[in-house]
Amino acid sequence: MGGDDEFDRLLHERFGIGRDAFVAVLKNLPLVRPWAMPLSARDAQLLDDAGFREGPYCVIGSGTAVTRYVEGLGVSSFTVDDVTTGLDLSAPQVQRMRVAGELWAILDQQVWLFPVIQFDIDSVTGDPVRQVRGLAEVLKALPADLHPVAIEGFLRTPQPDLYCGRAQTPLDWLREGGDIDAVVAIALSSDWYGR
Repeated sequence: MGGDDEFDRLLHERFGIGRDAFVAVLKNLPLVRPWAMPLSARDAQLLDDAGFREGPYCVIGSGTAVTRYVEGLGVSSFTVDDVTTGLDLSAPQVQRMRVAGELWAILDQQVWLFPVIQFDIDSVTGDPVRQVRGLAEVLKALPADLHPVAIEGFLRTPQPDLYCGRAQTPLDWLREGGDIDAVVAIALSSDWYGR
């Protein structure tokens, strides 16, 4: 077996990704700087005791997990054609909404994909019928460079300020008729440290 074939096989077998996804992971890994200030022995022990481990393999593992997660978002997404047909829009309208930050899209090999979670879906056909009420305003309030995993995490995480018998996720809150401005305020006030 050739080196390239074995490399591709191992990437798929060990991480569930292909060569292009692995390159994307490498591009997103932090640079290793051996001259950076090391942790004190006390701080290192504290992190070890809490279950945090040091090493480049930890970073690679988390990077590949995030890449697989983003690929999963892409697989469960609609194409531009799906969105134009389902929402009765033209392709230029969809593009304008994407550029304006009103529709959430992920670029996958030069094709824009629109994650399913932002739409109300026809239960029979599985097609999008409309964007979740108020979500365009919420998406515009999020930082433009926010990672897709952070966007989905925000939309699916119960927020204490969205309370109606229990903390609700932004998506559930909007779908159940909650105040759009409340979700926009949370999006604007969040500390988006993962950018």
